Amino acid sequence: MALATSGDMRLFDSARAAAGIAAAALDRDRPLITHLVITRRCNLSCGYCFEYDKVSEPVAIADLKARIDHLAALKSVFVTLTGGESLLHPHAAELVAYVRAKGMTPFLNTNGYLLTKKVIEDLNAAGLYGLQLSIDNARPNAVSKKSLKPLMPKLRLLQAHAKFHVRINTVIGSSPPAEALEVARTVTAMGFHSNISLVREQSGALAPPSDETRAAYAEIRALGKHRLPSFMDDDYTEKLLAHGTMDWKCRAGARTFLVDEHGLTHLCQPRAGNPGKPLLAYTVDDIRAAFDAPKACASTCPISYAHHASKLDGWRSQRGPEFLPERAGRRSPALVVVG
Repeated sequence: MALATSGDMRLFDSARAAAGIAAAALDRDRPLITHLVITRRCNLSCGYCFEYDKVSEPVAIADLKARIDHLAALKSVFVTLTGGESLLHPHAAELVAYVRAKGMTPFLNTNGYLLTKKVIEDLNAAGLYGLQLSIDNARPNAVSKKSLKPLMPKLRLLQAHAKFHVRINTVIGSSPPAEALEVARTVTAMGFHSNISLVREQSGALAPPSDETRAAYAEIRALGKHRLPSFMDDDYTEKLLAHGTMDWKCRAGARTFLVDEHGLTHLCQPRAGNPGKPLLAYTVDDIRAAFDAPKACASTCPISYAHHASKLDGWRSQRGPEFLPERAGRRSPALVVVG
């Protein structure tokens, strides 16, 4: 019997993920993209990031497995292991395997600096479906060290050894916009997906974009749809850059939510503290309430996973009480915020 190739495994995993999305489309109580912070610590300090510290210990693996068990009970389709820098957790690959063993599809976010051939092979063996690596500019600057030049050896390692999907996320506006275009051209030529995010303020709202940012994004769009799978496109970015606002129904807290290092559930990173309920006490009733609640912050929100996870339900109404801005934006206990 012939061994399955990495291409075969990707096709199998893509079909499995598509089946999960299709099932979720019929079940509005089912989370689509959940995020689990496995360590708040990061080895970088990017000027636009509010979601890390330099001192936290990795979250205990027993606690993380209990949280993954609960995400499985809620029937989450995708689970993204994130940070801080997720690869600072010594059991990152084991957690990937545990997510997969529970019937969910594992993603992992990283800045890429800790990638080695062994780490990539461990993630292959664990069954990682997709890795998002952040590269914001061509060369490091005072705002971001997540740069193409120092990370090119890591990209070549991924190109040679990764059996999982690789998506490069670029925060356009954090560096000269022309460098974002250089990053997108380079990584798509290497066969990776290229996603563009917009700089946001600590409140979560879109930071005002420059004309140069708009022009660079237009050129990146011209690279074609092969940059991203259709379900993960960044069409919302085009609307926000053109108009500054957009009309959509955010399903954060339901189709997507963040679980912080303390095990508390939040709508998203900038809405930490809302609702701030322990994940292990988070139920379908909480999901339904968040699903139905309009979000006052939605019109200027550039957060990609919130847009992606809400795509299934644009036709469904939102009729619950609104999540108001003054109730949101509180940080989780003991979190050191470095701006």
